[in-house]
Amino acid sequence: MPAHEVDIEAAKKIFQKSCRGCHGNKAQGAASYPKINDLEPEYMADKLERYRAGEKFGPNSILMIQQAKKLSDEDIANLSVYVATAFDK
Repeated sequence: MPAHEVDIEAAKKIFQKSCRGCHGNKAQGAASYPKINDLEPEYMADKLERYRAGEKFGPNSILMIQQAKKLSDEDIANLSVYVATAFDK
């Protein structure tokens, strides 16, 4: 993955604003929200693209669809790499 240079700072801002509240400060998961820091970037990007398209799967689909609809292709690519590489597992 990525076909472009990853913008880590942009991805970090998206993560802090849109992801960490549910998935935890290090994407380690919390309550009913899964750990995502162990996902391959390609897998995470695929899931985010499917959520953005409105596909429902999993117990938190409505929330994830709302969050993913805000993301561009570039945001998804950046965020997927950032989450997979930024945190100690």
